[in-house]
Amino acid sequence: MRRTATDRQIVALNFASMTQHGVILLLVGPMIPNIMRTFEIGESLAGLLLAMGALGFLCGPLIAGAVIDRVDVRAALLIGFLIEFLILCVYGLTPVFGLAVAAHFVMLLGSSFIETSANVMPSLTHTGRPAHAVMSLVHTFFSIGAFIGPFLIGLYLEATGEWRPVMFFALVPTGILLLWTGRLRLPVREKTRADALPTGSAGDAVPTNGNHLRTVIRRRSVLLGALTLMLYVGAEVGTSSWVVYYLQRELGMSAVASASGLSILWIFILAGRLANSVLGNRFSSRCLVTTSGLVGAVAVVLFLFARTTASAYTVLALMGLCFSGVFPNVMGELNRRDPQRVGTVTAVMAMGAATGAGLFQWFVGFLAETISLTAAFVTPAVLQILLVITFQVAARSE
Repeated sequence: MRRTATDRQIVALNFASMTQHGVILLLVGPMIPNIMRTFEIGESLAGLLLAMGALGFLCGPLIAGAVIDRVDVRAALLIGFLIEFLILCVYGLTPVFGLAVAAHFVMLLGSSFIETSANVMPSLTHTGRPAHAVMSLVHTFFSIGAFIGPFLIGLYLEATGEWRPVMFFALVPTGILLLWTGRLRLPVREKTRADALPTGSAGDAVPTNGNHLRTVIRRRSVLLGALTLMLYVGAEVGTSSWVVYYLQRELGMSAVASASGLSILWIFILAGRLANSVLGNRFSSRCLVTTSGLVGAVAVVLFLFARTTASAYTVLALMGLCFSGVFPNVMGELNRRDPQRVGTVTAVMAMGAATGAGLFQWFVGFLAETISLTAAFVTPAVLQILLVITFQVAARSE
């Protein structure tokens, strides 16, 4: 019989899962120009492809949260990795755009299981550090994958121009983590089980299932947290999914140079999240999110005035630092307030994030085609100002 995994093994799996998740979640972004040429589509249909992936990411968290609360984190991880492994094969072989859209939807649905699980896994260990600081460290590893992936993809595309083999390369880390998760036995703590809720005076269990979800979504802080993450992910993914195309169209960069710009964005998100894991020990999540949001809005505006490679890279670095301080601080602050329903709380906020990804990836593509790319990139600035307001209210709510 397998022994229960140690804290060190859980942390290692948590970090590795988030690194792989960073690769998969940004897998398609650098390849958008190549995919558009392969299927002979415009910006709006490319935005539809990205939006369908976000819709899959929206549908998955509630299912993942139920699996986590009723079974355990390991089951949700296994489902996520298995879905990704199978769909990467389909995605790499699809001959028609419609099947690529369906594959993207299902792949991101599987990815949502991994992200939801990774955001819950810190609750299986004891670190003694503020929750938002720990979450920043976990998301640092997401940024590692988000940096390495686009850079390597850009190099490969520059050398070959072929995007399909990238899908098969991604099978390697996915398959390794699928086998690793299958071999581990993660602990099932009372605070992560839906059936481990307090009982009433007569010994009756507190209602779960549908009542469990209704209890969570009635909480103002959870709904505002979901709205905050919707605005944040809309800004972050709306930028990262289209920045390669922007740099190629507006600044005339090559595939490798534009993909390097995306990697710079993510390496500074990585650096910022690492810094937030330290700053979180001294500053509140409200302070960190407010600073990140307001400075980030200014950075997006500055990006629109960049006309050289050096200036664009510099502003992307600043944007990355600002993006870094939002998601982990919001998630760490709000999902710890209901440890008995942590899976469902995390899932509801993840659904807000997925809504933002789907809505604003499409919206940026729509503005790019109907008005201009410059007009499209105003959207992330507005969203960052709004998220500061919503999180301030959420953090003060019970």
